Amino acid sequence: MCCLGCKAVAEFIDNSGLNAFYRFRTTPGEDVDLTPEETGWAHYDDVDLLDRYVSRNGPQAEVSVDIGGMYCSACVWLLQKALQQVPAIETVDINPAVRRAVIRWAHSELPFSGLLGAIARIGFKPAPVSIGSSSDLQIAEHRQALKRLIVAAAAGMQVMMFAVALYAGDYFGIDAGMQHFLRLISLLVTVPIVLYSARPFFASAWRGLRARTPGMDLPVSIAIIAAFMASAYATLTRQGEVYFDSVAMFVFFLSATRFLEMRARHRSGDHATALAQLLPDTAIRLQQGEPVKVALDRLRVDDLVSIVPGDVIPVDGEVLSGSLETDESLLSGESRPVLRKPGDPVFAGAVTRAGNATVRVTRVGASTSLAEIGRMLERARADRPPIALLADRIATRFVVAVLTVAALTGVAWYLLDPSRSFEIVLATLVVTCPCALALATPAALAAAASRLAKNGFLLVRSRILAVLGQPCTIVFDKTGTLTAGRPVVLDTRVLAGRLDATSALRIAAALETASEHVLARAFAAHYDAAEGMPEDIEVIPGFGVEATLAGERYRIGSAAFVAEPSGTSVAGLAPESTQTEVFLGNTTAVLAAFSIADELRHDATTAISQLRDRGYRLVIASGDRSPSVASVAGQLGIEHWHAELTPPAKLDILAQLRQAGLPVIMVGDGINDAPVLAAADSSIALDSGTALARASADAVSLGRDLGGILRAADVATKTQRIIRQNIAWAIFYNATAIPLAVSGLLQPWMAAVGMSLSSLLVVFNALRL
Repeated sequence: MCCLGCKAVAEFIDNSGLNAFYRFRTTPGEDVDLTPEETGWAHYDDVDLLDRYVSRNGPQAEVSVDIGGMYCSACVWLLQKALQQVPAIETVDINPAVRRAVIRWAHSELPFSGLLGAIARIGFKPAPVSIGSSSDLQIAEHRQALKRLIVAAAAGMQVMMFAVALYAGDYFGIDAGMQHFLRLISLLVTVPIVLYSARPFFASAWRGLRARTPGMDLPVSIAIIAAFMASAYATLTRQGEVYFDSVAMFVFFLSATRFLEMRARHRSGDHATALAQLLPDTAIRLQQGEPVKVALDRLRVDDLVSIVPGDVIPVDGEVLSGSLETDESLLSGESRPVLRKPGDPVFAGAVTRAGNATVRVTRVGASTSLAEIGRMLERARADRPPIALLADRIATRFVVAVLTVAALTGVAWYLLDPSRSFEIVLATLVVTCPCALALATPAALAAAASRLAKNGFLLVRSRILAVLGQPCTIVFDKTGTLTAGRPVVLDTRVLAGRLDATSALRIAAALETASEHVLARAFAAHYDAAEGMPEDIEVIPGFGVEATLAGERYRIGSAAFVAEPSGTSVAGLAPESTQTEVFLGNTTAVLAAFSIADELRHDATTAISQLRDRGYRLVIASGDRSPSVASVAGQLGIEHWHAELTPPAKLDILAQLRQAGLPVIMVGDGINDAPVLAAADSSIALDSGTALARASADAVSLGRDLGGILRAADVATKTQRIIRQNIAWAIFYNATAIPLAVSGLLQPWMAAVGMSLSSLLVVFNALRL
């Protein structure tokens, strides 16, 4: 073993039963210091660092980590398999392109230092990153690619000038000494193109050979090396043709195509990076009523922060006093200023246009909405939809076919005309490179993700584009999805006990502080700190909340749920009404009932009408009472609706809708929607919803309206069309170009131009998104 790290990794692989690793990695990797750090991670359990890097939601936590020492698909496989054996770790999403992992785990069972130590013991070097910050690897990749492109362009222009003189000499005549001189100069200028600009192609081809999965860079590398070596031999021996111009054009155009594709891929993460750069380094914290400037990392939940005009809001919070007009355009795509009054939430990254307010901090660091956006984008970039995986498999098989065709062509032309054999094989290798096919899907998906992010619609998993871009069934939750999510208590009825309406409202408001459901917001204005905070809280999705307040056990939620402990009959408790009824009770009786109403979202009627006109089948599946759901369905013109559904019942409805033969998209926002969001063919969560709903969804719409879904439907349709166009073009191009190359009608430089222009066409077509 070269170091303790390699020894530790080998022992870990053997002891864990992961010896299949060696099927993927058959040769040693490069020598690096991967000595596992058994200690040295404890400082990451410090509160400041936890707030900066880790998003905590109860016992669950999520973090983004740069993985040092990850070099190939075998490394990805090893990290995923090894971490999946740690009981506390729930999910591991790895993006090998930027060597970053998004990990979700049970923080109560495994501390942050323990997670980092587990990664280090496998042999990698973990480096936690704050969401939205640009990865050093990504910056380095951009700079390196740009330098290689500049070298290929500058040297390529010189080679082309010499080539013009050589072609003219072939036509008009040229002195042999001058011809040799121009060839020597072309050789010297082409060397940096081959050794520096083309190096990524060689490295990628070698990785593919080692993994026994030849990629599109294999025929590219063979063509570049063969053309350069043959040209160098012809130059030095003064016999034969030279192809320095073909090599230069091939490398330059291909590098330009890869650079544009890389920029489209990076741009899908630029949205979160731009937001993070907006955050200030300091904030004004109120300490005993006095303003004190503190570093952003020093803010804690429940701290009070002063916000004045021009400030960028540094954390997620709730307005306690005063009011603000905030510009949230970069967060949600909403161009109009948003008025935030006492009790309203404010979000990190929003810019204060007018007003002064005191804000209570609710989430800091990696727990803010801004950080959550960053993690969603990381997961989206790591996601590979089925069409992308299919394109990869086709490209791999196509490479094998190309090499076979080139070999057979070489043998045939060697028998027919040996002098043209090499030239025709070279043209065949170049013209049939499957770059256009391999870039067809990733370029379109990256451009679509960037476009949607700017419009306030964040992709978490790319499958939403495939489902939304075809006829499908869209299932909407009602409360907080089709309605505005700003419910108010219209009426309070005392049913039993000695409580008056005001006391019942205060108890209900205290209990609802434990709930993230949209209806809980109706009670926020009635909260009185004198009631205290609930204890022994139990949230039952789809039913309500049970908790202890001032020593007494209460329930708040549906009639059946609240009446269960006391055995009270639910008959007559809930009158027929279009309003939602929420009940409060203890172990002896149902104490009070609250009538809650919520208005439709301002654009719900227009959005639903346009979705229906585009051929989508629309359904409402709600846990609310039938009269309320029927009223909303009637106002929106939705024929198919289901009410009073529990989470299992929603799953049953989902299964029934699938039997109709169309894929199903679920749109929701509450905890009770999370199972259906995860089980649907694809899903969309609204940003106003709960954290669990957002974590279960394939996409998150950040705006205050349903227009984001319409815009996403437009982009999804265009994306599917562009992917089909790109794949059709790639197939047509190869079907046309291969016969021309095999028959000897294409010169190598023509093949280089044709292949490169084909790849550029695919990328530019995708960038139209």
